[in-house]
Amino acid sequence: MQGLNELSFKALRLFVAVLDHGSFSEVARREGLAPSSISRQIQLMEQALSQQLLYRHTRAVTPTEAGRLLGQHARVMLVQLEEAEQALQEQASEPSGLVRINAPVVFGQLHLSPWIAELCQRYPRLQLDIQQTDRYVDPLQEGCDLLFRIGALHDSSMQGRVVAPQRYHVAASPAYLAHHGTPQHPVELARHQCLAYKGDSGLQRWFFRQDPGEWTPYSVRGPLTGNHADTLTQAAEQGMGLVMFPSWLIGEALSRGKLVQVLGDFQASNSLEPQQIAILWPGSRRLSVKVRAVIDFFVERFGAVPYWDQ
Repeated sequence: MQGLNELSFKALRLFVAVLDHGSFSEVARREGLAPSSISRQIQLMEQALSQQLLYRHTRAVTPTEAGRLLGQHARVMLVQLEEAEQALQEQASEPSGLVRINAPVVFGQLHLSPWIAELCQRYPRLQLDIQQTDRYVDPLQEGCDLLFRIGALHDSSMQGRVVAPQRYHVAASPAYLAHHGTPQHPVELARHQCLAYKGDSGLQRWFFRQDPGEWTPYSVRGPLTGNHADTLTQAAEQGMGLVMFPSWLIGEALSRGKLVQVLGDFQASNSLEPQQIAILWPGSRRLSVKVRAVIDFFVERFGAVPYWDQ
């Protein structure tokens, strides 16, 4: 309808207020205007739209069908305008206040802790509360502003930003490979010493595939299992066997030559589901400038291709 182009947001606000209060005089009192001024605004809207929007009665006004329809759309437009104004105001302001962060223990140690000082130097008015745990966290019950999550993402109540896919590598020390040889196919793992993670859900399974093939599980065994990835990684660096861990966990050991990747022609995983590294926040909340600043900082620091995958 061409007449919509002639409507102002001020006129729409007044129109919605009249619908809410059912009275020109009440809206005029609240806005500090003359009732005739409010009535004139509505008349101009009706002329622009070539539609009657209100039934005028002695004590009240009520919307016509066209008025009800315009009111529905006007409310949506006004909410969007308010959100845009708030976003512009926040953009011009400095991030400040408390941001509550939850992250897995080891990921937090390796990839959050090294950047915290720089984050606080960039935004000196921020206050951070970082809780590191590997258990499931309900952000609404525990008051988290954002969570770093790793794995398959299923929670539809959360909004998020994927940092990177989780990539697994099989690796061993140069000394181990020199003594035991380098496996060329996952089937050869049966004769190697494998150091497998064992958590609450049991012993880690090792899956492999070559694109576009299906995932195939392979049995592994070795002299050591445990629920602490750092212990298993150190054991692998000391020549005890092969480990399968994500790149964010063993990327530094690979880059320094303490570990060497094997089976590079195969994709490896401990799950049949795609796994992601993501930053999540409650879907019911609009991102504040302080939380957005923290998210953008870590996304920038991790990189488009995360530094642990380079």
